[in-house]
Amino acid sequence: MSSYVVELDRWGIKNNGTDALNTTNGINNALKWARDNSFYTVVLPKGQYIIDKNSSVLLESNTHYKFYDCLFFKESNNLTGYSIITCDGIKNVLIEGAAVKGDRETHDYSSGGTHEWGHGIQCINSCYNITIKNCEAYECTGDGFVTIMDFSALGGVQHPAHFAKGDIDSQGNIDSTKTNYTTVSRYFDVTGNLVKSVGYFYYSGDGYGGYGIGSNLNKTVIKVHFYKADNTYLGFRNTRTYEFIYLESLPVGTTKVRFSFIQNFDLMNGNLHYVMCAKIPQYINFSNCKSHRNRRLGASINGGRFITFDSCEIYNNSNPMSTSTGVNPGYGIDIEDGYMTNQKITIKNCNIYDNRAGAFVCISTRGVHVENNKFRGSFVFSGSGDDYFSLNNMYYGNISGRSITSGVEKDGTFCTFRNDSVFGASVSVLAGNTTIENCVFSKTSLTLGGETAKVINCKLTFDDPEKDNALGFSGKNIEVYNSLFDIRRSKGVASAYYNSSDHVLLSNVKIHTNETSGGHYVGTKNLIIDNCEFIHSGTTTNYSRMMVSEFMRVENSIFKNQSFRFDGGNMYGTEQLAIDTGYITHSFKNNKIIWDAPYSTYTHEARGPGIAFLYIPRLEILNNIFNVIDQGISLGSLYTLRIFTENHLNLSINTIITTKTSNTNTKGTITIEGVYRKSGSTIPIPKTTIVDQNNVKINSEIIYTDNVQEQF
Repeated sequence: MSSYVVELDRWGIKNNGTDALNTTNGINNALKWARDNSFYTVVLPKGQYIIDKNSSVLLESNTHYKFYDCLFFKESNNLTGYSIITCDGIKNVLIEGAAVKGDRETHDYSSGGTHEWGHGIQCINSCYNITIKNCEAYECTGDGFVTIMDFSALGGVQHPAHFAKGDIDSQGNIDSTKTNYTTVSRYFDVTGNLVKSVGYFYYSGDGYGGYGIGSNLNKTVIKVHFYKADNTYLGFRNTRTYEFIYLESLPVGTTKVRFSFIQNFDLMNGNLHYVMCAKIPQYINFSNCKSHRNRRLGASINGGRFITFDSCEIYNNSNPMSTSTGVNPGYGIDIEDGYMTNQKITIKNCNIYDNRAGAFVCISTRGVHVENNKFRGSFVFSGSGDDYFSLNNMYYGNISGRSITSGVEKDGTFCTFRNDSVFGASVSVLAGNTTIENCVFSKTSLTLGGETAKVINCKLTFDDPEKDNALGFSGKNIEVYNSLFDIRRSKGVASAYYNSSDHVLLSNVKIHTNETSGGHYVGTKNLIIDNCEFIHSGTTTNYSRMMVSEFMRVENSIFKNQSFRFDGGNMYGTEQLAIDTGYITHSFKNNKIIWDAPYSTYTHEARGPGIAFLYIPRLEILNNIFNVIDQGISLGSLYTLRIFTENHLNLSINTIITTKTSNTNTKGTITIEGVYRKSGSTIPIPKTTIVDQNNVKINSEIIYTDNVQEQF
């Protein structure tokens, strides 16, 4: 039928901001009448509509609502929670043009508590296919826009009472010989009205999304077993926790189910799980909407799947106003509660800025995609989440993140940033697996940890003389390719946890430093550096180092004006040698070391103006060029290479050259020292085997100290 324009007088509705109770009842009666009379488009005349403090505008299914030039504002109240416009379990609805205003500034908070649940437009329970377009929400005591699930369940299961050792056999009985499996021995009836009302059920963790001691099922295949009423077994199907099992897909005759999974029964301890049939909003789309000056959040997802924010502006939420302050969490968008029930959240083409706590936070969400947005304020991928993806975004604020669903680092999924730009902030992704590709970090620090971290085709600049830790690599497996790190000013270049990594690979990486004193790049068991640049300029002397305990290959790279040290073991607080395997494990080949700065550096332990090595049992230094270029200032004998030898050193086919620009006594010197030991060390001093072949010396020299000569 044609659209229905609501008749204000007929329904006792006032559009001048008066008569809250009759106006609210009249709107709701008109919307029900339109539904009952098959009007699928409803238009409300422009005006201001005050909504009763104890009521809400209740929308109906299968309707297109046109609320342009309509302001719905909440009657002042003292309630801890309310809604202005509500979609409750409805489907196929389009809402356009509504503006909703809460009573934040006139609200009575005196009853105590947070009063954080006063929302503008909310979609609750089993809402499906709802589009909220060109709408505005502001000054609510809680959130502007919100989706909320309920937590209906068929029941809970507690270890050990409802669990048994073993798996279900082909007859539907528990086979206790399958000791790697645990079965939920309790049956769940799937014929009741609660399950029928949503059409699905699913296996979940406890009320906080966890699975309890000795059990984590986020990465475990769950079997759901089907039975008739007389216990006839109808087989099983593999599924995953928090994934729907639809009633219409069950074997014919199914009346009850139970579950089993790979898990040792004896390792569990009091675990609490649930079989849920929660009413969850799905396919909710916020398009071209605004949310601002709300007391808690601009928008929140407290349960929802396939939720989209497209071309929305969310700003200035949770900041103080004249009579009210903000309340936590205080972000632009917050995704939490429901845990892995929250899935497939998309935020694109949005501008989210100047919210009190930050732009965005999500907790334990499965699948979040943010694309083509501008975020001002902190951005947090958090909790035990799955598959976080950021593409083509601009960030003005700190970023932190993790993607690890099972609690075990190696089981983490990916937290990916691609084609993003980050300005004046810090980026810290410290758990799970991280990929950063084609990103630009302007005056930004970067810290990566977790199981794996890859940086590909990125550029980072850092310029803050008051801060250090411009770079931090501490993940177990670090790979950096084709990237530039331009450290212009800092207190220190980098930091890393000593020997925290298993593997570090730097390929075609440029680390350029200026007015910065240096730092610690990596601490790892295995290191490969190939075709890289470590170039220092400016007047501040720079000292940096890498710790490599098992294997090292440094090739085809340039080290310029940087005092650089490679340690074989952990030097932080304790003295430790790299592992002596009996063969050469650390090599330094085909590199170029240049010193043309008009100053030298102090020497202490292995520190000098060039490259130094210590705590490496067997080392080869082959086919390198060491070039000292004096700048008309006498620098004396520079240690372009300084080696504290251990068991074996092969020093061959190197060229050591001093290029003279004036009549100075500057020399490029390689010094071979005896082993370095701290005072009071109990580590024995070995006899060192040295191979010295075909080294070329031009205005330079190789010096063996007395300690080394005594060990030939």
